[in-house]
Amino acid sequence: MSEGRILLADDNKLVVKITSAILQDADYDVSVAWDGLEAINKAYAEEPDLVVLDVEMPKINGYQVCRLLKDDEITRDIPIVMLTGRDQQSDKFWGLKTGADAYVTKGFKPDQLLGVIKEQMEAGMTRRGSEERARLPRQVLEESGVFSRVIDLLDSKLFESTILNELGSLASASQDYRETVSTVLEIMARVVGNAVGVVLMFEEEDMVVQVNRPTRTESLAEIKGKVFELAGAYGWEVGGNPDRIKVSLYGEENLKEQMEGQPRPYSHAFIPLTAQKKVIGLMAFFQPQSPAFARDAQIILGLVQNQVTIVIDNARLYEAARQLAITDGLTKIYNHRFFQELFEKEYKRSDRYNTVFSLIMLDIDHFKKVNDTYGHLCGDEILKGLATLIKSCLRSMDIVARYGGEEFAVLLPETNGPEAYQTAERIRRSVEETTFMGTEAGLKVTVSQGVATYPSMDIHDRQEMIAKADGALYEAKETGRNKAIFRE
Repeated sequence: MSEGRILLADDNKLVVKITSAILQDADYDVSVAWDGLEAINKAYAEEPDLVVLDVEMPKINGYQVCRLLKDDEITRDIPIVMLTGRDQQSDKFWGLKTGADAYVTKGFKPDQLLGVIKEQMEAGMTRRGSEERARLPRQVLEESGVFSRVIDLLDSKLFESTILNELGSLASASQDYRETVSTVLEIMARVVGNAVGVVLMFEEEDMVVQVNRPTRTESLAEIKGKVFELAGAYGWEVGGNPDRIKVSLYGEENLKEQMEGQPRPYSHAFIPLTAQKKVIGLMAFFQPQSPAFARDAQIILGLVQNQVTIVIDNARLYEAARQLAITDGLTKIYNHRFFQELFEKEYKRSDRYNTVFSLIMLDIDHFKKVNDTYGHLCGDEILKGLATLIKSCLRSMDIVARYGGEEFAVLLPETNGPEAYQTAERIRRSVEETTFMGTEAGLKVTVSQGVATYPSMDIHDRQEMIAKADGALYEAKETGRNKAIFRE
């Protein structure tokens, strides 16, 4: 009984004679192909259990034959052993890159070749799921048909590499995380067709939505709901509070309150984003109902899944490292160093565009007494609570930082003196009315604040603006505390 059917593809008559004899002595049925095109034809027509494939052959070389057979659903499970006369690492690399299952150098000993063939035949049986080989449909391709398959293969590989190249250029870009994700969604939307793209990161509870096509405003809720549903399959749940998810929206100009026609259900395609064998998020695209979109987009997303994950995960890790560098560890607001960078940018912007901005310096009254009486852990709770409270009194464009110790600084872009004073008063009243955690009964504290605005006649640089706000803060302390003073 035959041990199996082997297709031997090689244009060297001596190699074919010797190799055929070794295989036939081991009870294998051997069929021979003398060039790449014949090898492809016989692979489809004869249903071999394994292919021994020479690298250097006429018409189509062994690498190309291997890639075509491995990319076709009909033949992809047939084990391929690459055979070459050169013992070079580059040959082995390209052989394995094209999908070859094993690699043997000419000059092999018979036992070596037979051992590899036996091992690969067993592996091929395992892939097919049983000892009984699934029968392939018999077909013989004309030479033009083989070339057509090769061209289709090359087209798909060019398509894939073009997308991967574009995505790869983002992998080394140290730009904002959400801008990176938005760019990825833009690139992919151009490929899959104008679609609404979404990336949801589980641990960060962060969602980026890129609206690449005219979309009804109310449809976003449907899209988000579907993304949450898809995420549920990976163990992530939004629970009863979807508002806790931070959503960054790009392409808002494509959102429409009114659109012609009736709303249609959405078709979708998605991929999980997997890093270190763990699903960290997912990417999804949505178009008004279209089975073709769902099918084709899913195939394309599968091609780029690894590269997309790498780009997004790199951006996520870079953002996390950046946040650690610019954030105060206790209060989780900006630290002093980063505040100075933002302050300098705002100062230069004000000079260049002749805009106004204000600075508030804020200090907790009698904070040393709190630490001495209740301990530093209590003081830390007050600092954390105060940071959260100040943020709640500000606009999204405003910036708050821990300036040092119990002192905070607030930048208010596009804000004149009287407006900044009103903000300071709002903060002061909120602090006065709040009971901070730290003891069982809680604690009350007050704050003093100094306000300065630029441009101003007596401010010629950043240090003078800080000195002016500090002077106003000192005056507030000296004249009774729990007040805000604005120096014009």
